[in-house]
Amino acid sequence: MSVPPPAPGGQQPVGQPDPYGPPPGGQQGQPGQYGPPPGQFPPGQPGFPPAPPAPPKRSKAPKLILGGIGAIVVVAIVIIGLVSFMKSPATSNAGDCLTITEFTQGGAEPAKADCNDPKANVKIAKKLETASEECPGGAGGGYDTYSVSGRSSYKLCLMINAKQGDCLANFTSQTKGYLKVPCSDSTKDGELVKVVTGQADKSVCEDTDATRVAVYPEPATTMCVKTAE
Repeated sequence: MSVPPPAPGGQQPVGQPDPYGPPPGGQQGQPGQYGPPPGQFPPGQPGFPPAPPAPPKRSKAPKLILGGIGAIVVVAIVIIGLVSFMKSPATSNAGDCLTITEFTQGGAEPAKADCNDPKANVKIAKKLETASEECPGGAGGGYDTYSVSGRSSYKLCLMINAKQGDCLANFTSQTKGYLKVPCSDSTKDGELVKVVTGQADKSVCEDTDATRVAVYPEPATTMCVKTAE
């Protein structure tokens, strides 16, 4: 079979198949069997360049943990504040006991304590609404006092928190708080030889070897104390 001559310009006649087969790369306008040209590979397909990595995800866990720690710190501060406030003598009332280490201004603030605690050395006989008020019995009464002036003004009338047979150190001190000690302790300077409740009369100590008497009108109590003097 004869081959017709090529059309002018080297193009094949329209409608005539190319006897030499399709040009390399396939027919014009159609993708060839070797895929798209370089730089046009579909991303993520086998045999082609991998897709760019996804950006890393940020976790909120550190913020949540820090927030939780902050909340715990705040709660702890609130609890400490509440405990401190509840132990303050400002929240105390008659019948409550305190621990006082110094009766001087500027000393450690008294702290509320269980009356059975050996460190609870005084009991509140009466709480007055202002620091200027007098305790029952006036200046001659046997009370120790703790006063707070200013916005929250009050005065506490204090009696020794001890019973008959107890021994004390610092009983004769003008500033130090009473300290319960064994009667064999060399620091002992006071022994309660008699304690009478319901009476505020120093005459109840006449039949004892007491050298000092503490008379508390309210609640009526008399303590007969033998000192080391």
